[in-house]
Amino acid sequence: MKFLHLLLSLLTVITIWQTPALTAPFTDAPLQLEKGSETVAEFEAKPVIKKIPGFRIRVAGYNIAHARGEETGGLNEIGKPSKLKGIAQLIRNNRIDIVGFTEISKGDLRVLFKNQPKFIAKYLGYHHVYAQNVRKGLLLATQGNAIVSKYPIVSHTNHKLYRSDEKHEQRGCLEAVIDLGKPGKIRVLVAHLSLKADESTKQIEDIWKMVEASAEPVILLGDFNSRPGSERMKWLSQKMKDTTSNLNTTFKNKPDVKIDYHFIKGPWRFGVSKVVGFDLGYSDHGCLINDYWLQKTK
Repeated sequence: MKFLHLLLSLLTVITIWQTPALTAPFTDAPLQLEKGSETVAEFEAKPVIKKIPGFRIRVAGYNIAHARGEETGGLNEIGKPSKLKGIAQLIRNNRIDIVGFTEISKGDLRVLFKNQPKFIAKYLGYHHVYAQNVRKGLLLATQGNAIVSKYPIVSHTNHKLYRSDEKHEQRGCLEAVIDLGKPGKIRVLVAHLSLKADESTKQIEDIWKMVEASAEPVILLGDFNSRPGSERMKWLSQKMKDTTSNLNTTFKNKPDVKIDYHFIKGPWRFGVSKVVGFDLGYSDHGCLINDYWLQKTK
């Protein structure tokens, strides 16, 4: 009875919706192009570049820690409706077209039975797919990856990634084909990798095989739980372009703690990445944003 009383009290307090303060949104103007990029033929150091060839999309990757905020443990683990709404507003106010979420949940006790991907998609008027990788108890907690897109999602597949022991947390990569219309289709992959070096090394190798096999231009997003100096990230950076290489933090705004990334393969031009949301307290990760221009192919 004490547990039930505590739970009911908690539900009453947390389900009070609040409108959190938001940082100033990006303008709709494209972000500056990155100097020295192998995918950029010319570069001018201007705050805004108005005319860039290709079809532009703004893409984000965001580990939202099931909207619990920065604190962990005990009741801090409960996903807050006000923070979930704030996350949706952040995506809207920054005019993001496609976002890949990690550590997002669907319909369990820990998030007060909220279908988080569906809520965000409905708030934005977007399409979405969700892939569950972790389930604890019947309804206690779930976790997975999601893609929320302004453009139709043609198909999707969830890949359960390698783990050396079944007792270790299952990690996954959600793969989706998105139809941009006249410019064509692209493939977006959203990955959440292991904290264990041996597992994440194998996982990265497996993801690269998915990328290599793609007939469409690829954007790979996610929480890799690995820093840029690790051998596995150096290896992937030789295969694909890390378009977030200008950043040195994605976790708790701590210097030199970059574990979230964007990678691309194919005929893309791209801007300089920004990370936003640290000051809002929605998650212990920041939201990584960049602009991409899909070039015409023969």
